[in-house]
Amino acid sequence: MKITEIEKKSKTRYTVYVDGEYFYILDAEILTEHHVRAGMEVTEAFLEQLKAAAQLRRARERAFYLLSYRDHSEKELYQKLRRNVSDEAAAHTVAKMLELGLLNDERYAEKLADYYLNQKQWSEKKSLYEMRQKGIPDEVARLALEACEVQPEDQIRRLIDTKYARYLGDPKGNQKVINALLRLGFSYGDVRAAVRAYLEQIELEEEDEWQYE
Repeated sequence: MKITEIEKKSKTRYTVYVDGEYFYILDAEILTEHHVRAGMEVTEAFLEQLKAAAQLRRARERAFYLLSYRDHSEKELYQKLRRNVSDEAAAHTVAKMLELGLLNDERYAEKLADYYLNQKQWSEKKSLYEMRQKGIPDEVARLALEACEVQPEDQIRRLIDTKYARYLGDPKGNQKVINALLRLGFSYGDVRAAVRAYLEQIELEEEDEWQYE
């Protein structure tokens, strides 16, 4: 087999043809490193070596891009890389990102737990589900959630105060709020208790106002 043509595709990438047929798109760095030139005789093993090097480079570039956008778990990054490169290239790149300190499931889990519990006011149940979806191992996710020491009754009360208070006061509105809080993963008992406590407080405040009129 022979490399018959090397055609410039972009500023740093070239399309390589073997025996007149398309072979692969390679970066200039790979061409230089492996001394690839038009007219050279090649073996199947050498071509596979070139392709593996190209996949590793592509995986590395993709990983840097994804991690510059936001944190990822090891599993999440691996799954995304596999869409464009081989399993081996994806695994090698994840290992390299770990070595560089750019991947850390524990650190990522801590950020997610704080965001979900304290900013989104999601329940631990919903937060755990979302963390699983991002590839965080269960044990790591649970430890991060527990470390936040957030009480569900406090979360529910904040949600009522900021989002749902205007709906409370009649049976239909009360049920609407209860259903919304249940969808966030809070237990029925916690939700009922929080709604009841809120309504009782409002009732007491209204009675106090009436007495001082």
